[in-house]
Amino acid sequence: MNQVCDYKMNLLGISIFFVGLFTVGLVFFQYANAEVWIPDNEFEGYFDSNGVYTVTGAVKNTQNVAIVPTITINIKDSEKMISDSYTLSIVDASKDIPFKIKMPQVQSKNAILEKPDVNFILAKHNATNIQVIYDSTLVKHADGHTSGIIINNDTVSEYGVKVYAVIYGEDGKFLDTGKNVETITEMKPGEKREFTMYPDPLLASKVSYYSCFALGEDPTLTISVEKSGNRVDFTYLTAAYLDAAKFDDSQNSLSITARNPWPQISYVNFMIPIQNDNQKFSVYLDGKPADTLQSKDPDGYWHVAFNLPPQSTSSVLISGFGEQGQSLLPISNFKNYLLVIIPAVAVIVSVIIWKKRTD
Repeated sequence: MNQVCDYKMNLLGISIFFVGLFTVGLVFFQYANAEVWIPDNEFEGYFDSNGVYTVTGAVKNTQNVAIVPTITINIKDSEKMISDSYTLSIVDASKDIPFKIKMPQVQSKNAILEKPDVNFILAKHNATNIQVIYDSTLVKHADGHTSGIIINNDTVSEYGVKVYAVIYGEDGKFLDTGKNVETITEMKPGEKREFTMYPDPLLASKVSYYSCFALGEDPTLTISVEKSGNRVDFTYLTAAYLDAAKFDDSQNSLSITARNPWPQISYVNFMIPIQNDNQKFSVYLDGKPADTLQSKDPDGYWHVAFNLPPQSTSSVLISGFGEQGQSLLPISNFKNYLLVIIPAVAVIVSVIIWKKRTD
């Protein structure tokens, strides 16, 4: 009888062990596969038809939540290393987002594109509810470009809409990524808009089909400064080049060197976390006030936009980072100041009363 009980207990223990092992393995498998990455076969760099070095690829999100990915691209150009970071739009769970990034600072025809780094944060909400309509209106034309229609299925308007896609050749090989050529500033609920997308002319004859359509905004860049002893990252969007960034704590201002090599005006759009609804930013180019457009988005960021002159190098100063109307005393230390101020006032009052009585 005892042997049977022992056998049953041993069998139960072994069963529990294997069930636990299976559960741990299943959890680990899900965790190990819940990744965000850029497949090697969908990441490449080339000089486009205009001679500009271009990096294309697609970020895959296998998390079960929406994310905001940031990719860091590293290129060895002769003896120097070029490294830039770009923050992409929100990627919903189990979705991809294609990207195409121009890097004209790369000059060597023998430039080496190294494996990218991908980091991400969890998104506060899902991506826009704008969808590509998959019917006869979605057409790949004989010259390799495609056209179609998107619709805003959300209950609110969407702004700055971009359509992206991965472009494949006949053998299913990754060729390029595309972005619509239209400027879509706003899409109201239920509104439909046409879009067109062109591959690079060097690849047009090889195009077989477009896939993985995604909606979002242009990639942003990131610049890091030291502010109050801590590292702070600012994101911005521009076709120019920004460097030598420095934050002045005493003036609550950000200084940058901006280079616009293009023969036309280029704009810069800084995205700054909102500290106070009354914040007012000012921009100076080479010490002179610049026309500035300031607005805020639903995600809690100020947008501070300004233009750069054609083929110019400018010293940029952005002021207004301090909270307007803030107290001269830190709020966190207010109680400590009261502990000093109240006894001091009490002493002064007591002295005044004593003098009156003795007079």
